Amino acid sequence: MKILSRLLNTEKNKDDSFLDDRRFGKRYDVPLKLDYYDPATKQQGEALTKNICSRGLRFPVSAKIPKGSILDLKIEDPYSAASILSKARVVWTHEFVTGDDAEDVIYETGVKLLKRKIF
Repeated sequence: MKILSRLLNTEKNKDDSFLDDRRFGKRYDVPLKLDYYDPATKQQGEALTKNICSRGLRFPVSAKIPKGSILDLKIEDPYSAASILSKARVVWTHEFVTGDDAEDVIYETGVKLLKRKIF
């Protein structure tokens, strides 16, 4: 299913490049609504993507998800009622302290889609 082509006319975020960047393609700063579920831990939630590429996503999560975990994703198309259902492997999860207290943290995770492409 080729969705989101209208959103991808944006330019790659130059501030989001890394020296060890091993990405397959360009990343696009596109907020897509998604639902995630980790069958192993029963952790689930809703999020908006921070950025996407054809084979992966970056999005905030409510708690740290271990690297290698397999998630069930439902990614919504903002232009229709269509959704993409996919499994994804967690490639990384980062913790960010948001306040003076060490318990004030947020998490972001990066996943690689398994057997599915977004566009």
